[in-house]
Amino acid sequence: MSGTRRAPRQFPPHGSAAVASSPWILVSIGVVIMVVLLVIAVGAYRGPGPDFQPVPPGQPPVAAAPIPERASSADREVSTPPSVAVPGLSPRRTDPPSPTPSASRTTSPPPSAAPSRTTEPPAPPPAPIDARYRVLHTFHGGFIAEVSIRNTSHRDLDWVARVDYPGGRVVTAWLEGVPQGTFSGTGGTLTYRSGPDLDAWSSVYLRFHIESADPRPASCTVSGRTCRSRR
Repeated sequence: MSGTRRAPRQFPPHGSAAVASSPWILVSIGVVIMVVLLVIAVGAYRGPGPDFQPVPPGQPPVAAAPIPERASSADREVSTPPSVAVPGLSPRRTDPPSPTPSASRTTSPPPSAAPSRTTEPPAPPPAPIDARYRVLHTFHGGFIAEVSIRNTSHRDLDWVARVDYPGGRVVTAWLEGVPQGTFSGTGGTLTYRSGPDLDAWSSVYLRFHIESADPRPASCTVSGRTCRSRR
């Protein structure tokens, strides 16, 4: 037995030598790769959808709008839309506006009208009379004066003459050539009221005796009309 040699053990080839010795392995790997690529291509392919519209010839293709990415929960918490501002409030305040003073204030009743004061009726306008004053005679301690009275209207008028002499004394008064009226003399003030009405466009002469007074009276009126001086 010692003289018998044992044949050396042969091991199967390893690595690239094994692949080269078995070509069917390469073919199998290539077929598997092609099948995988075909599956990927079929899955990625998308046919035209119901909204697909072919582009007419001669027009450029319309670019598809980009699909917005779905926001994550973190982005939704960060990008919170701003709150709507309420009119009448600043952006920092959140409480509702307070009611205006005009709406909450109770209107007080209007003050009662103050009682109107009793006013005297206005004085009547001067009568349409022309009155003129003049001194007829002077003597020691007194004088005789005259007021000519003319009715310048188209109707008969009554009249009242008033002549004031401060510090004087009225002795008497009369009308020339017509029915007499009534007179009163208090101090130096003469008041004479006509008798019958004075006819339209007619005249009458009132004369009076005054003592201890200036011949120029302080005032002279006939029914509100101021006497003019007559020479």
